[in-house]
Amino acid sequence: MDIATLIAGMEFARARTLGILSTIESSGQDVQKVLSWRPAHGRAHIAWQAMHCAATHDRYFNVRIKGGQPKDEPLVTNFAGGSTPTDKNVPTLTDIRQKLEISFSDALATVRGLSQADLATVQDLPNNTKRSIGESVTLLIWHEAHHQGQMHLTWNLYKQAHGLK
Repeated sequence: MDIATLIAGMEFARARTLGILSTIESSGQDVQKVLSWRPAHGRAHIAWQAMHCAATHDRYFNVRIKGGQPKDEPLVTNFAGGSTPTDKNVPTLTDIRQKLEISFSDALATVRGLSQADLATVQDLPNNTKRSIGESVTLLIWHEAHHQGQMHLTWNLYKQAHGLK
């Protein structure tokens, strides 16, 4: 595991997340309606999925890896793990892109500042979990890909439900 490979993985996963948002934006649909649509009662909408990626980066990099505080506490409170998707104040595409950009640029700066020894450093995490920093970064790449997949699925379900191709 090396810094360049981790950064390449992060950039690839983020490009896919931004790509699905661009697809929605250029679809001709009411973007806010798409972002707030839920495939079923209690399921997360696309806006929550995207903001969850931003919030998870903020919490993992600033709190768990660097040992500080979240940079955007409301983002983490409303969208990190343990939060509940809501239909109130669904973020706009502009808000989502801004939060994704800020948290991702901070995450990249953190990873670029790590050494090989840092990547191997094992941390005590919640739920009695021990994980190296390199493993945590790898998990975050997978995490974003997972939620990008959920956004993609929700977009496809939206199109199906609204008779679109």
